[in-house]
Amino acid sequence: MSAISLNELRTKNDTDIESWHDFWDLRVPLTIELGRAKLSVQGVLDLQVQSIIQLQRSTGEGVNVMVANHCVARGEIIMIEDRTGIRISEVMMPIRK
Repeated sequence: MSAISLNELRTKNDTDIESWHDFWDLRVPLTIELGRAKLSVQGVLDLQVQSIIQLQRSTGEGVNVMVANHCVARGEIIMIEDRTGIRISEVMMPIRK
């Protein structure tokens, strides 16, 4: 197997990206996963205003950014004035099949 130069790899990547140009404006649902919990049916029925659901993740841990149930990035929760946002700290490599 021959080695591919960095320039050849960049050219191939640019060509692959450009081939998807028609889909760049396609909107996809983005989910920010703070954590998960399991409750019994009774536990769900007992939920009230100001109930607290404990998550397995600590406050210092990052959050997952999900597209179609696939983690595409990780980030941290930040406050921007009176809004909450996510600062991306890691982008996952796409899985190609």
